[in-house]
Amino acid sequence: MKELFDLIPEKFFVKDLKQNQLGHIKLAFLRHTTGNLIIRSNYADETITFKIDDRRDVVEIPARKLKSKEKLLGLRICREFKVVDESVRYNVIKDSKHLANPNSVLFGDSVTESGDAIALSSRVMYDWAYSLRDVSQITDTLQHNALSEGGTMFNEEEGKLRQSLFQTQYIKPGVCFPHFITAENVSPELFLHLLFCTLEQNRYGAQSTTTGANLQNVLVGVGYGNFESPINSYTLSKNWDNQDVNYQTVSQAITQAMQNAYGNQFIPGETLTKFADSLWTDMDKLKQIYATAHKSCIDYLTKIKIMGKK
Repeated sequence: MKELFDLIPEKFFVKDLKQNQLGHIKLAFLRHTTGNLIIRSNYADETITFKIDDRRDVVEIPARKLKSKEKLLGLRICREFKVVDESVRYNVIKDSKHLANPNSVLFGDSVTESGDAIALSSRVMYDWAYSLRDVSQITDTLQHNALSEGGTMFNEEEGKLRQSLFQTQYIKPGVCFPHFITAENVSPELFLHLLFCTLEQNRYGAQSTTTGANLQNVLVGVGYGNFESPINSYTLSKNWDNQDVNYQTVSQAITQAMQNAYGNQFIPGETLTKFADSLWTDMDKLKQIYATAHKSCIDYLTKIKIMGKK
């Protein structure tokens, strides 16, 4: 981990997951759409929006819609390295001892089916993401139909056309969302797991099994310190006054905000991304990282009396 500690001082990581120490690591992302993205809640045909000022209703992405996809990828990665019980499914944990895995300890989890009322709080806090432009500029509404088996709108049983048209509002490709994730009390291995989950996930929102990859996450920079600076997607969107919204201008705005807040405790994201990419392609190192993470999770649950309970 020396290369990681050269980027982020070792004092901002924990050796024992039971530690609750001062300090945090804040990751600044630029998430930009590479395909159509559907973000909806109460209404099936409307994107979630937020009136950020008198001029703009911006697109709002709740934190859970981002975190859930990255936590799901994290579970799959843990299965690959056999550091999670085979019976664990996303949001389905039948036994308290099954919480002893890197994904549950990092993102937080709870037992769902046994009589144990046990939960682990998350070590990563997700910001809500806000667009910079008005919803009218970055969305489109398309009409769809539910085809029959024959590939038409014809209802064979009734001998007439089916009335199964519906509309869906999509966020267009090329839309930028500043976004921030804050990590506290993470070991180096859990921090790397977070990087893998965010940098390698690219499928978000509703109908993602149909639309495929639709969002790319670029790590713009990382800040660290004893106390978290109040930078988030809302403040960037609220204070945005540049008419030119593109990858470069948004990336520069995120970098400037982080540099102003963290000074020499800010590092460019490109350096950390290259480090994570080098590990991601080295299977031997990955196995070692996840084996160490798994052991630390077992030790943690043992110390807090979850493992070994009868």
